[in-house]
Amino acid sequence: MILINPKSTKFGIFQRYVPLSVPIGLGYLAGYLLQKGRKAEVVDEHIEPFSRQLLKSLSDKLSPPYIFGISTLTACAQRSYDIAGQIKQWYPDSLIILGGIHPTVLPDEALANAAVDFVIRGEGENILLELYDAIKNRKDHSWIKGLSYKSGDKLIHNPPAELPDLDDFPPFPYHLFESGPGKYNFSFIASSRGCPYECIFCSQRSISGRRFRYVPESVVLGQIELLINKYNQRHINFVDDNFTADKQRVIRLCRGITDKGLQKKASFDCQTRADAVDDEVLLSLKRAGFRMINYGLETASERLMLLLNKKETVADNIAAVKLTKKYGFGVSGTFIFGLPTETKKERLQAYRLAKDLDLDYVRFNNATPYPGTKLYEIAKNEGRLFVEKGWANLNACASLVQDSLAESRLPYFPEGCRENELKKDIIRANLLFSLRPIKVFKLLIKRIGPAGWFYLPARWYLNPKEWWGLIKLGASLLRSLAKIYI
Repeated sequence: MILINPKSTKFGIFQRYVPLSVPIGLGYLAGYLLQKGRKAEVVDEHIEPFSRQLLKSLSDKLSPPYIFGISTLTACAQRSYDIAGQIKQWYPDSLIILGGIHPTVLPDEALANAAVDFVIRGEGENILLELYDAIKNRKDHSWIKGLSYKSGDKLIHNPPAELPDLDDFPPFPYHLFESGPGKYNFSFIASSRGCPYECIFCSQRSISGRRFRYVPESVVLGQIELLINKYNQRHINFVDDNFTADKQRVIRLCRGITDKGLQKKASFDCQTRADAVDDEVLLSLKRAGFRMINYGLETASERLMLLLNKKETVADNIAAVKLTKKYGFGVSGTFIFGLPTETKKERLQAYRLAKDLDLDYVRFNNATPYPGTKLYEIAKNEGRLFVEKGWANLNACASLVQDSLAESRLPYFPEGCRENELKKDIIRANLLFSLRPIKVFKLLIKRIGPAGWFYLPARWYLNPKEWWGLIKLGASLLRSLAKIYI
């Protein structure tokens, strides 16, 4: 089958400086199919334009019936539907499957598209294998859990599937993405899935479940060695939602890194929760070569923290940041502006907290009611869900990366707050914090920002194109800043 990763433009003016990760979810699907002896090809629109010629070159290696799987996030839902329609025109007898967070929570919307035949809900490895075999062997698929499909004029949603056991998965197939040299940044590892918390803004639980599951430590260490020794990666980002959730697991993993001397060859970043770090964990991370920890700080208001249902407090966040700095880590944080009932005063408190904590990097995002979240339900119930065609404005960092005062509407802003006022507050907080000379200088010297958010190539200062790109980016950001005061 052919698995497709649609292109997203969510990073706007920063796209050049955001390292392009290999598509981790799609890669795991392809690797799992290949391990089981099935055939799979991967198309990534970020690397190669989607075209009929490209599909023909890949489908010629396969046998009918042709199966196409499209990974679908909310931000690129319309592009996924467009791709499905084009494929159906070129291959009318093909079968098209959509998977990912968006069709998982809105399967009826996906199946309303005439070109879409199936939706896989939740983590797809086992479900996709079962569906692949049913299609290829022309067998019944109605028994497959986690599958939604059309039956005449009815939509059928089978019961949810059990979450797969990560012990059964092969290591991530980085070799499938070697055809994009100089385009992909291979320095990303997912060592766990799932999270038991129910934050109102997070849709990830809809697909990965509410139970932590871990890739075996031996597999993770093998991936690190592969990235260092074969792909020459000198900095690696763990993309786990809560990397330090299991204290003993993190300590064992860090011990494995130091036993192999990998901390001498690469540095590491991770993200976690404030209530999941202590002296022992931080000391282990430091010894293992971790340099930056990212926290979702969200707000400086204890009232809003309760609303977010994070099951931690602002005081927890402050204590964790201070403890992390004590051990010499860089610390980055994300905040959310525009939460239900939030006031301008509370946004200002968040900005001041970021400065008082002297965070190395900060991003102030706009509250985004993704389908499948409690925030989405709140926005709908308030009559304040503003979704543009194809979910095009569902982007948590839109106010920063676009000319947002003109380009698109915020998908949500709280009652009593004017939309333009909120946009200006987001832009002002981001730019006043990050454009301070000391922060700019530090970013240019270190080259690598937090959690894969900003990246400059080695010896970038010798390349005139890099200087020109940075000058254009700086000018664009200064124009955005000027607009909010005009």
